[in-house]
Amino acid sequence: MSDELLLVITPLRKALERIQRKAEPLLARATLLESEDGEDLLDVICMQFLAAGEALKRLEKLQPGLLAESFPEIDWKGAMGFRDVIAHQYFDLDAEQVLVICRDALPDVLLAVTALEERFQSDRHSP
Repeated sequence: MSDELLLVITPLRKALERIQRKAEPLLARATLLESEDGEDLLDVICMQFLAAGEALKRLEKLQPGLLAESFPEIDWKGAMGFRDVIAHQYFDLDAEQVLVICRDALPDVLLAVTALEERFQSDRHSP
């Protein structure tokens, strides 16, 4: 099972890291959102959040309760729900709110996903 979970978790971690990298210039200079380059960064961020939300939902299907039991302090339901907001209400998104999520929630989610990835890699190599 850990191999199957890793096939979801590794791309999830990479997507979260990409979000973090793309958000850095926007968090440093919010006025960048007023430019096409800023809008392009926001598009990349939203696409990666969409993919991450799908991966979180898939993890939940593969191993129900894994996320909440491993890291109860994280709002996993909200993280998965954010995917739906992006998919169904994209043109109504508040760019500043997306950046708040990047600043306030993303670091903890990334740490948790990285820890899970390391755990499953370790389980994979255990006898």
